Amino acid sequence: MSRLDHRLGEQIVRFCGVGFNVIEWICRWLGRRRVEVIATSDVRAKMMRDSASHVLVDVRSAAEHSVSRIPGAITQAEYEADADSLAGRRVIVYCTVGGRSYLYARKLVSDGIDAVNYQEGILGWCRAELPLESPGKRPTAEVHPYWRIFWVPDRYTVKT
Repeated sequence: MSRLDHRLGEQIVRFCGVGFNVIEWICRWLGRRRVEVIATSDVRAKMMRDSASHVLVDVRSAAEHSVSRIPGAITQAEYEADADSLAGRRVIVYCTVGGRSYLYARKLVSDGIDAVNYQEGILGWCRAELPLESPGKRPTAEVHPYWRIFWVPDRYTVKT
């Protein structure tokens, strides 16, 4: 992947961030509850400190989470199938660059659920060089970054 491709990927990440911030501003202007954003360091700290108080939900496609996920995460389908037993826990939603996770977090917040958007997503997790796990919960260095133009550190193997 060329450096130009990675720069394009970074521009897409920035554009998505701006776009969803505008949507959030409009929602707030219309009187809707705010969707908070959580940083990589805070997600990691919460997972290490008290995993029982929150649930990490991966809203990426089946192809993406069949490669890897953030340790301890469950899929959107798993969350929805078990939502009653997970009630009362803060839902941390993530995808690749924060768009799909924002939309799902927005839905959850609108439904009265305590949800936040981990906007940095799997890219932010990898850029912090944090561990990933396979669907079988084994450590892995493979990641599906949605598009190859999204840069991840060399320690990860890109699978698309």
